[in-house]
Amino acid sequence: MATTDKFRSSSAYAASPSTQLGSMASVETGLAVLTVGRLLFVPIVIASFTISAAMTTAALLLFIAADVYDGVVARRLDADGPGRRALDSIVDRVAIDACLIGAYVSGAMPLLILCALLARDAYLAVLCRRMMLQRQVAIKADWLYRSLNLGIAGWAIMCPFVSTDLRTGLALLLLAFSLVVAFDLVRGVRIVLNAPPRLRNVVVDAGWLRRNPIEMHSGPAGHQSS
Repeated sequence: MATTDKFRSSSAYAASPSTQLGSMASVETGLAVLTVGRLLFVPIVIASFTISAAMTTAALLLFIAADVYDGVVARRLDADGPGRRALDSIVDRVAIDACLIGAYVSGAMPLLILCALLARDAYLAVLCRRMMLQRQVAIKADWLYRSLNLGIAGWAIMCPFVSTDLRTGLALLLLAFSLVVAFDLVRGVRIVLNAPPRLRNVVVDAGWLRRNPIEMHSGPAGHQSS
């Protein structure tokens, strides 16, 4: 962050405020296109479940690589704000849910588990939308959230190579873990919604919310990810 602040200070004389705003808008638009572009992998992932295990693996690995890449680019450009974070989460959920639907169509995912996972995601989407509308706050994913996404990707990759019973058992474990993550996210969103009004337009860390609910109410308003 110090390097970014220094750059901003040294460039303030070279560019007018309107030029700087235009450049930032261009950066944010480019990042949005890059993030949404990951959806191009979704139809490939769905089709791959009925075509080739190797194609499923390749499509998921490419999606994960693209996800990591656009996050790195956003942080380097100091443009990883609540809007981009929210868009990134939406794209992730669309891709993951598409992956689960593809697994169901291919016979790998039991219908009841699929419905439970989709219902969980729908509920969390409504809750997070409320948080964005009221506070313009996004919660930065930490190891708990990322572990769930990687777990789903790993489950999808190994599906063709394990027995039906093992596949179903692992899907049940993923469902249980997803409910733990959902409980943690709901708690974090409620902390944000009940925080002082000054907590607005920032990205807050999920782990920080989990550790510091008192500070959220009485101390610093929050912090933006770096």
